[in-house]
Amino acid sequence: MRFYKATSFLFPRHYPARMFALCFGAVHIPLVTFLVFEALRGEWHWGIFLALLVATVVGSVAAILGIHGLLAPIDEASRALRAMRDGDLSRPVPIGGPDLAGHLLESVAHASRSTADKIDNLQELANTDLLTGLLNRRGFFEAMDAREKMSGTLAVIDTNNFKRVNDLHGHLEGDRVLRMMGERLREVMSGEDAAARWGGDEFLVFFAHRSEDEATKALATLAQGLERRPLTRIDGKPFGFSSGTTAIDENDRGLLDAAVARADEPLYRDKRRARGLVDA
Repeated sequence: MRFYKATSFLFPRHYPARMFALCFGAVHIPLVTFLVFEALRGEWHWGIFLALLVATVVGSVAAILGIHGLLAPIDEASRALRAMRDGDLSRPVPIGGPDLAGHLLESVAHASRSTADKIDNLQELANTDLLTGLLNRRGFFEAMDAREKMSGTLAVIDTNNFKRVNDLHGHLEGDRVLRMMGERLREVMSGEDAAARWGGDEFLVFFAHRSEDEATKALATLAQGLERRPLTRIDGKPFGFSSGTTAIDENDRGLLDAAVARADEPLYRDKRRARGLVDA
């Protein structure tokens, strides 16, 4: 580092030019030495001088080209690091040899992969509800926006009388019920469907490429499963839910809140019907 800092006055903003300048000066040492020696002797051998001059020029060009090639791995590493700084982790990093430049490239590639993995993990955490493992509100919006085709049915699910679960059995039991509710939702979903914990004890499910009738059948299957295998019981009755659905298509892209509001209307009607059986 001392020599690096000591030579910083030479092309301070261009590292390769500094190396070329030092190389150029070093290659000319024999020629300068010959000129000084000839001057001290007072004799001039022009044939030898011309031969040395040609050899010096050829050597300088060869050295500069060689150094330029050897600096290529450093340039690639620098470009990759700048891309990482700017948030672009897709830039490929070439593989080097078992030398210093190769180790530098390997370290940069490892840093890029490690950073990309950490960002992916953070992105997943930012889009996931930690209690249920489903998407959260933000994650659901991003997942819907990323779909090539938005065609299917959106269902809003609100559990019935969830407050009673916490009051009767405690919040730990309430958390367990919400986690298991997420598991039960996954059982009625297909590969292209998406589900989110919308907030509290409310869930959102997108049934991809399914009509409202098909989505309603899936929700009926979910309700029957909760009756056969109750997550818990409230006042002796199986824990259940109310739901509302609405068909969505490309016209709803970017307007998910409006689609949720449409599904809320049948949800409220379903909850009013449920009040005759279960306090909502």
